[in-house]
Amino acid sequence: MTAAALLVGAAVPAALSAQQHQHGAVRADTTHVHADTTRADSADPHRTHTDSQHREMMRADSARERMMRPGTVNRPLPPPPAPPPPPAAADPHAGHVGHDASAKPADPHAGHDGNAAAAPAGVHAHAEGAPGGHRMLMKPLGEGWSLMGMAQAYPIVTTGLGNESSELSQTEPYLTQPALMINLESPGSRLVLRFTLNFEGITQPGGELTAGGWGEGFIDRRHPHTLLHEFMLSANLWNVAGGDLSLSAGKGFAPYGTDDPMSRPVAKYPTNHHLSQILERWTANVVYLGGPWSVEAGLFGGAEPEGPYDFSNYTAFGDSWSARVIRRFGGTGTAARWEVSGSYGSVAEAHHGGKERTALVNGYLRHAATHRFGTLYSLVEASRSEPEGAAQGYYALLAESMAGIGRHRPYMRVEYSTRPEWEREDGDVFRYHHDDDPVGASRWFIATAGYGWQLSGFPVSTMPFVELQHNRVWHERGEADVQALFGDDRFWGISLGVRLFLGSAGPMRMGSYGVLDDMTSNHRPMP
Repeated sequence: MTAAALLVGAAVPAALSAQQHQHGAVRADTTHVHADTTRADSADPHRTHTDSQHREMMRADSARERMMRPGTVNRPLPPPPAPPPPPAAADPHAGHVGHDASAKPADPHAGHDGNAAAAPAGVHAHAEGAPGGHRMLMKPLGEGWSLMGMAQAYPIVTTGLGNESSELSQTEPYLTQPALMINLESPGSRLVLRFTLNFEGITQPGGELTAGGWGEGFIDRRHPHTLLHEFMLSANLWNVAGGDLSLSAGKGFAPYGTDDPMSRPVAKYPTNHHLSQILERWTANVVYLGGPWSVEAGLFGGAEPEGPYDFSNYTAFGDSWSARVIRRFGGTGTAARWEVSGSYGSVAEAHHGGKERTALVNGYLRHAATHRFGTLYSLVEASRSEPEGAAQGYYALLAESMAGIGRHRPYMRVEYSTRPEWEREDGDVFRYHHDDDPVGASRWFIATAGYGWQLSGFPVSTMPFVELQHNRVWHERGEADVQALFGDDRFWGISLGVRLFLGSAGPMRMGSYGVLDDMTSNHRPMP
């Protein structure tokens, strides 16, 4: 009987261990739910043991049960497992979200795109929740300072499929949206310098064929942005009066409207670009983030740059202002699943020796999150401008979305808007004089459908894509003759290209600074 009891006592733990091993194998297959066991456990403040420790305690409990059974040999129990030592705080941001390399934070896209390898030491792992939520290179500089950054460029070929007599019916290659983005951050991210260079003045000085586009002297072509796209210094005060406060100054985005289209799914810019963003201005911004609410205000110069190397608009600083309020749901800051926002801007620009003021209004609803099928990003926005002294202004309605399903990235955008029309400059149908007044307006319906294939991920992300665009245009008012301009009121366009990201797995949200900067907020000091 004693020998039999010993055999049973030895067999039961072995069977339990085998059964637990099977459960562990099943758990390993669900890495898209819990990519890292230690991180998942640490998310619950009441759970203090890892799964391996839990299994050891189960074995110990089984042994205690055997000791209580009649006829069981009384054997001493092994000591309980010792808790693992805490990770060494070698990184000056140790303890901040996404910075402890030993913790290997879970990527929400792990198990979906097949490219979610753990970030190496010194790499900032960023899970934004939007499609293409990205990792980003980070280099510690010592004494708590760090450098983060990424670069991007889109080799692309665009073909216009309109009337053969139209200037839009041509094929052109570009290297579009080439940019280098860097954040230099002090200990605790109390001081942050955002520095972005845009090289479109070199790669596409004549603009990019974009039906419906307008602004800064270009029409039906997107103008090249300035070389110094952003140069903003932010001072961040964390945990102030129950929230976070930032003061930012330099050249960049005024607090108004939606994210820079450069960080959004469709490669071609929307026609509402100059109604829904105020960018490349010399501006001083303040933002307060308290729970689900954020309030921003900015004072800036309203004059637009007149070329990629024009920095002279700092002379207009202080003649314009804007404000933006955002309410978030399902999180705070840039990690929220939902955002509802309203913005107002009062922008002054010089025309014919005097200044004319334009009122701008924007509202949007944004969603970005990981779901069972993968990731989903959606945006709905409305914008309107009211130029001073004009009988009528301009409006724009836009809806766009992108899904991330495995490596597949289908996306779409629909726009309905009016735009100003100018007398074309010296017979060039794509140019107008920047200081001229519009002679009329046209109305546009633009539908874009695209598909991307996530070929590779961090640290060099590549996504080949194709976009098909359908345009419908009407005469709205004034002297705009759409038939003469385009040869037809319906035409198509198609673009083929590759999105390239170096040092990141995808685009980064652009348009806010300080505590709302996507890079800064992800590794802010935790309370």
